[in-house]
Amino acid sequence: MQEGARRFAWDKRNAKPGQVRDGHWLVGMGMAAATRGNPLRLSKANVRLNPDGTATVRMAMTDIGTGTYTILAQIAAEMLGLPTERVRVELGDTSFPEAAGSGGSFGACSSGSALFEACNALREKLARSAGMDPATARFADGSIASGEQSKKLTDLVGAGMDADGEIQPGRNNRDFSQQSYGAHFAEVGVDVDTGEVRLRRMLGVFTAGRVLNAKTARSQAIGGMTFGVGAALGEAMALDPRFGYFVNHDLAEYHVPVHADIPELDAIFLPELDNRSNPLKSKGIGELGICGAAASLANAIYNACGARVRDFPITLDKVLSVLPMQT
Repeated sequence: MQEGARRFAWDKRNAKPGQVRDGHWLVGMGMAAATRGNPLRLSKANVRLNPDGTATVRMAMTDIGTGTYTILAQIAAEMLGLPTERVRVELGDTSFPEAAGSGGSFGACSSGSALFEACNALREKLARSAGMDPATARFADGSIASGEQSKKLTDLVGAGMDADGEIQPGRNNRDFSQQSYGAHFAEVGVDVDTGEVRLRRMLGVFTAGRVLNAKTARSQAIGGMTFGVGAALGEAMALDPRFGYFVNHDLAEYHVPVHADIPELDAIFLPELDNRSNPLKSKGIGELGICGAAASLANAIYNACGARVRDFPITLDKVLSVLPMQT
């Protein structure tokens, strides 16, 4: 992750806790590693090429705001040589082929791989219908071509042509460790009088196989980093053990980060293709952005003022006792 370290330049890298000052703030930087399992779940998909040249993808997958619709449309469009706007993705109906669902860093890889297999099966059908070798057939601009021969897909499908695809865990999941990796860098300021902590900037550097959509991947990573800031600095559930009652049971008292709490965050992805993960050579991203974020903040606070806090959230009382005496 040397590229991330260079992007996150730090002039006082050898400073001891409490040595770097910015007015009444003690400033420190922390780093933490991140790793997240890359599970593959059983998923199935159906893709249909319609007489008008559009394609319809169906599976009982979900999109909880993570961009599944977009990713699946991109996969089908690239595999079939269609513009993305010519692909319709239908999800969330249990009458459709079963899919992994969203959550746990398995959604896009599992559902996307099932669609990849479905598109491969449809490509083979189309190639044989065109009298071409499926191994050498090329799909682009709504046509299939091989050598000097080219045919429009709409001339091959008749009333419509579809295919199914399926992916499920196999030997690779048993024989190889499946992980995504990252590193988090954070700079904080700790108020020398009150112990108040302010995040100043944060960077995540990740490697997660083929990135299927750069924009949504970056958004997911930054969202995960924001989750980590909340876990480190504010989120705590207070339980009354006498009654099993959650005392801070609403957003007025359970403190999650808001825009004013989050400064400049950035996430970059290092190029990687993982040949052991799945047919797409991609890996999960969602939770990876969370994994080391809170730890990097804890390390930055230690670097700033010497408070080694090992339980979250890092509240004022856990920092005040170790602040240097002011003269």
